[in-house]
Order: sequence, then C-alpha cells, then structure tokens
Amino acid sequence: MIGEKVKSSLFLQLIGLAAGLILILCIGLLVTGLYIKDTLRSNTLNLNDKLMLQMESNLEEYYNSMRSIAMTVTYSPTVKDYYRQDEKGRIMEREEVAAVFSNALLLEESISGIYLYDMSMEKIAEVGKDIGDEGINAGISEDIRYGNAFYLNQLGIPYYLISFPVYDIEYTEYGKQIGTCLFLMKTDGLQKLLEDTQATPHTEVYLIDAKNQILGNISEQELTELPADMMRNSNTYQVRTSDVKMTGWRVVSRIPEDEMKQELKDNMKVTNYAYILAILLLAFLIGFCYFHILNRIHKVDRFISQIAEEPELRMQEEGNDEIGKVVHNLNRMLDEREKMNQEILTSQTKMYEMEISKRQVQIMAHQNQINPHFLYNTFECIRSMALYYDVEDIAEITMALSNVFRFAVKAENIVTVEDEINYMREYAKIIDYRFMGKIEVHIDAEEEVLKKPVIKLMLQPLVENAVFHGLEQKIEEGEVDVSIRRTGVSHMLFVIEDNGCGIEPAKVVWLRNTLGTNLNRKGIGISNIYQRLKLFYEEDVKFEIESKVGEGTRITIIIPDNVKEVGHEHA
Repeated sequence: MIGEKVKSSLFLQLIGLAAGLILILCIGLLVTGLYIKDTLRSNTLNLNDKLMLQMESNLEEYYNSMRSIAMTVTYSPTVKDYYRQDEKGRIMEREEVAAVFSNALLLEESISGIYLYDMSMEKIAEVGKDIGDEGINAGISEDIRYGNAFYLNQLGIPYYLISFPVYDIEYTEYGKQIGTCLFLMKTDGLQKLLEDTQATPHTEVYLIDAKNQILGNISEQELTELPADMMRNSNTYQVRTSDVKMTGWRVVSRIPEDEMKQELKDNMKVTNYAYILAILLLAFLIGFCYFHILNRIHKVDRFISQIAEEPELRMQEEGNDEIGKVVHNLNRMLDEREKMNQEILTSQTKMYEMEISKRQVQIMAHQNQINPHFLYNTFECIRSMALYYDVEDIAEITMALSNVFRFAVKAENIVTVEDEINYMREYAKIIDYRFMGKIEVHIDAEEEVLKKPVIKLMLQPLVENAVFHGLEQKIEEGEVDVSIRRTGVSHMLFVIEDNGCGIEPAKVVWLRNTLGTNLNRKGIGISNIYQRLKLFYEEDVKFEIESKVGEGTRITIIIPDNVKEVGHEHA
C-alpha cells in the first residue's frame, strides 16, 4: 500500500530521494576524507612529474644547442686547417682560431673558455680561463660528453666541462678523430633552466652530476653536494629522481610532506562546509519543489497528452523560469515544425545538387583521361606540312590549337594561375587568326599570383563568352581585358571585361538569379564556372556580373589563394 502511494506520488518520491541523498552525503563526508588525501597527493606528484619532464625538455634543448655550437666551432674551415698545420703554421693562424672561439662565446653566455687538444691531449689552442689538469682529466671523447662540477682557483664558483670530438671529415679515412674540443661552462645557464619547476612553494629541485655534486638548485639550503639520504623518501620529503640527456646527470625533486598535508586540511574544511550546505539546500528543495514545480509539471503533462489529438492546441505560458521556458519552447516547436521540415527538405535538395555536381566533375575527369595522342599527332602532322609549304600562319594556329587541346584534357583539376594564363594566350592566338586581328585579348597579372593554385579552365570560358556574345556582333574592333590581382591578405581578384555590345538589363538580372542552378542554359559557361567555384571554394566565393548595353560586360571573381581538392590542399 505504501509502495503504491510512493510510486504514484512524485512528491513522496522526492521526499524519499532527499532522505536517501542526505544519508549518502553523510556517508560521503566520511569517505571523502579518505580519498581526498590520496587524490591531492597524487595530483601534486603528477604535477611534479610534469614539471620534471618540462625540465628534461629544457635540458635537452640546452644539450642540442651546445652540440650545435660545438659543431660550428670544430668543423669550421679555420679549425680544420689549424689541425693540419705544424707548430709554426699554428702560430700564424692562432688569431683566426681565437676569432672563431670569440664568436662561439657570443652565442652562449655560459661559455667561459674553449680549448683544443690533439689526440695526445696536448693543448694546441685556447681562449678563456686556465683549467690546468682538468682538460687532461677529461680525456679523449668519441661523442659529446658532459663532465662533473669542479672549482677554479678556490673561488667557490662551480664550473663543468663539455668535451666534443673533432673529426677530419675530409680525410681519406672518413671520420678519423684528430682531437678534442673542450668548453668550460658556468653553471648560471643551468640555474635558469630550473626556474618555475616547483610543484609546491617549498619544493627543492637539484641538478646533480655523476658524483652528486650540485650544478644548480632551487633550495634554501646552501649545499655543494647532495647527500645520499636526501635522495631517498622519508617522513618529511617525497623524492623524485630523473635522468637527463647529459650522461650521468640527474634531476632530484624533494616535495615537503607538510605542504601536501596542509593542502589536504584546507580542502577538507571547504568540503565539510559544502556537505552541510548541501543538506540544508535539500531540505529547502523539498518545500520549493512542492509549491513551485510539481503542480506546473502536472499541467505540462496534461497538455502533452492532449496535443496528439489537438495539434493546434497551445499551452498558456506562466512565468519566465525554466518551466515557463519549457512551455514557451514547446509552443514554438509546434509552430516551427512545418518550417523545420521544409528547411530539412531544402537542405537535402542542396546536398543532392552538390553530389550531382561532384559526380559531374568526376565524369569530366574520367573523360579527360582519354588518350589524346592521335589528335596530338594529327596536329603535329598539319603543322609540319604547313611549315614544309611555308605557310607559317597555319603552322602557328595549329600549334596553338594543339596546346589548347593538350591543356584542356589534362587530368588534374588544379593548375597554377600562370598555367591558366599561358592557356588563354594560346586561345588568344586562335581568336586573333580567326577574326583577322579584329578582336584582341589582353592579359595583365601581378607577379606574386602566378604560382598560386586555381581550378583549371576558370577564365577561358568567360573570355570565350565575351568574344562570341559580346564582340563578334560588333562591326568595329573589340578587346577583352583580363586582370589578375591580389586582394586582401589571402584572396585573388579576377576581372574579365570587354567593350562589346553588352547584355540587356533583364537578362543580367536573370543570369544573377540563376547562377548555380540548372536553369541557366543560355549562360552555360558562366553557370558551369560558378558551380565549379562553389564546389572547390564552397562559400568563400564572390561572383559579380555587370553589363551596359552598347558599352560592354564586366565579370568580377574573388576567391582564396588556396584551393582544396579531394584529399589534398594546394597553396
């Protein structure tokens, strides 16, 4: 009996749900304390690990930078020639070697000295501080190697050495080592790489060498060497150690346990307040839901039940809260259902038209793959016969026709602006011969757009329209001007203008309104170009037609200077 009342009453279900939630919150308050400790600790350690990875990346960049500088020094022509000289010759070239060393010192401020040694570890050139036996102790290296920290003249300033092998790459025995180059490095540059790597305010970070000597650190303790017990976990510190690119060097991070526990206390305090507030809000929610929500929900439920039988029915809107918005949106949804259905139908129609256009382009591409060698050979035969009989005009127009046909049947859809211009020039030759010089085609293009990609056969059909629909009917001579310019940062402007007979205003309006549709049969060249532009450039196309009767026609096209083809992007 009680179960049936609860099932039939949303209010009783809400009371039961609130009671259950309060119980869960009380249990959650106890359980949260156990989990939040591990979560915060894990987050802190994960943050520390990420910072250590960042530090390793910084050290690797530093490693690569020094390797590049070392290669610049050791493989410079001056140093290679210096190794080949005897002692007298080296005296003559010592200043040139010193100049090479000085340039390297300017590239990296941490470099304090550069030293060249032969294979017997005898110093043959140097710039910087005297490192005494440290250079001999470094020994011959077969690859770049980072040494341990040491001190010069008891100054208390730590230095380290980078040894880099010198090979004679022009020697008949390729890769023969002829010496070693040492770089004396200050630890200041390493200290900068450790900045912003603390997971907590008092986390200690150390960069140590193979002997645990400190090369750089972020710590309040003044140490020159990191004891072994400081590299182990303890009750006061959580320790993380990581190897770096420099062989033998390590990064040690020591996170204070007290800071992680303090963060736990702060978070638990906020959590306790949140749980208490949640319980109070649940109690308030029960009364609010009963008086302000349940009754209105019942009205919406009854309306939804009636709408199936009475589609024209609309619900009275009450208030501007969420339920009022639901009622408003429900009414609006019903009002716009027919409109949405119509939009879906229109969208599907556009998708079908776009698919048909793509299929047409694919069919054209397949048709263009037909082997044209027979026609090429025929054109070449006509041209050869014309040259044989000294009829150069026939030879030239035949060659122009061959070039036009060759370009038109190329399989690719994307060409450069320069290719399109060359194609139009060949077409212009044919027009010139056909109309006995009466019609001229002028082309003017900026240099910076010549290598930009454009869809093939974009301009020639428009020029052909200008010739045969605008200029052929004129008695006097005519011109077609083609201008190609850059406009804006990433677009190109194409203008095709003639001084022909022009187009009637009504027909211009018709052409504009039927662009991109199958209705534009008389303007098939313009329609085809516009559909192909929309296919390749989508909505980023501007296509304008202007004409005055007796004065001429002007077509303006603005498109991006890059174009996407299936699976490729041309720029």
